[in-house]
Amino acid sequence: MPLVLGVMGLPQVEVELLRIIVRLSSNLRSLWTVSESQPCDLLLVDGDSLAAERQAPPARFVVPMVARGEVTTARSALARPIYAEELVDLLNRVSPKVPQGDAVRAAARSIRARASLLRWPSQVTLQRHPAYVRLAAALSRSAQSAESLGALGRVDVEVCSTFLGLLEEEGALAWTEETREPRASTGTAAGHEKRGLLSRIRRRLGLA
Repeated sequence: MPLVLGVMGLPQVEVELLRIIVRLSSNLRSLWTVSESQPCDLLLVDGDSLAAERQAPPARFVVPMVARGEVTTARSALARPIYAEELVDLLNRVSPKVPQGDAVRAAARSIRARASLLRWPSQVTLQRHPAYVRLAAALSRSAQSAESLGALGRVDVEVCSTFLGLLEEEGALAWTEETREPRASTGTAAGHEKRGLLSRIRRRLGLA
């Protein structure tokens, strides 16, 4: 499930800007969506006022929007005008951190595994990158790895890996581990061939 960025009292132009940043940023640690009414994980309020916080919907964190350079008593604030990197940094501080062991296992699996869709991805996920609809269509036809998906979709492998991670997070992905049969080394194969030739010669000479 995506985390929710709530807004209260912000101009509509800022709300739309927040939606664009959340949708397009590839540096967010978690999936986020913007809401103007529902309970949220982080709430942005217009100004540093206790009254605004009391009227706000339930939120784990409340962060005021203040003018750039303005002094505030809040522990954390987001300055106007809104910079994408500052918003992303704020949201990543709230996002739960992935345990290092899980991250290592996920990276290893993405290298050696192919994945297929269990269901069509959510619009929130698809809207985060222009290529995601094309990648989802490729996954719906057959299982793909990040590398093969990148070749089909003509995008960077890193974009495909991020996309697969988002699909796994929302439960829309099934992984299939690849099985590789061990190959005999060239030296071993040559040894078998040489022993076979010697055996045939020995039989012809009556030595076998």
